[in-house]
Amino acid sequence: MDAVISGSVFAEALGQIWGLVPLLVVGACIGSFLNVCITRLPKGESIVFPPSRCRSCKARLRRWANIPVISYILLRARCAHCGVRISPRYFLVELCAAAMAPACYYRFGPGGLFLARLAFACALLAAAVIDFETGIIPDIISLSGTAAGLVLSCIALALSIPDWPSPPSSLLGALLGGGVLWATAGGYRAATGRDGLGGGDIKLLAMIGAFAGWDGVPGILFWSALTGSVWGIAMMILRRDASLTTPLPFGPFLCFGALVRMS
Repeated sequence: MDAVISGSVFAEALGQIWGLVPLLVVGACIGSFLNVCITRLPKGESIVFPPSRCRSCKARLRRWANIPVISYILLRARCAHCGVRISPRYFLVELCAAAMAPACYYRFGPGGLFLARLAFACALLAAAVIDFETGIIPDIISLSGTAAGLVLSCIALALSIPDWPSPPSSLLGALLGGGVLWATAGGYRAATGRDGLGGGDIKLLAMIGAFAGWDGVPGILFWSALTGSVWGIAMMILRRDASLTTPLPFGPFLCFGALVRMS
């Protein structure tokens, strides 16, 4: 009897694991597209044309070299044409996106809510990496994301979709999120004569507020400030050239706070 029960439990667990495979594959493919966006958007390049190519030798990548996650391992993190090293960022973004797909599915279930939250999480991932690498957050992500959050709140109301802020809450969240950072940036500049927050951070939190609603903004700011402070202190300890005035991209921490709130 115990053997039968153990066998059924094992079969059920195996079935659940196997059910993750399509979500992992879809997530990894999304991650591959996000890498294109992360690489090209800051440079104002098209994310559609030309097809994927090596940033060093400009050679067009073969189809098998475009397989998410797997191709990075098979190529041993090097271009198949010129041998230049491929940044681990490509691999890590694909892994993160692959993990986010099943996480959002099991958190929100099948349907429109899952798709909307996954799209939001992917936008946060792209914004965080771009800000970390370049110090900017493209308007195509933040402003378009704000508009999308406001529109989705109206659709959710019309379709009676739960776990989504109402249109007034979404609008107030965008205004509150952007307004708080705008006021903070103005106050810091008035007190020190230096810029402490960029316009990209302000617009990013406006987008986050549109998706989270006004009541989600305080918690997101708390987690963002906490993790940003911990990171900054760690940098000052580990790097002798770091200080309180060392520039620190705040976008990644805003995105982390938003993901914590969403989970």
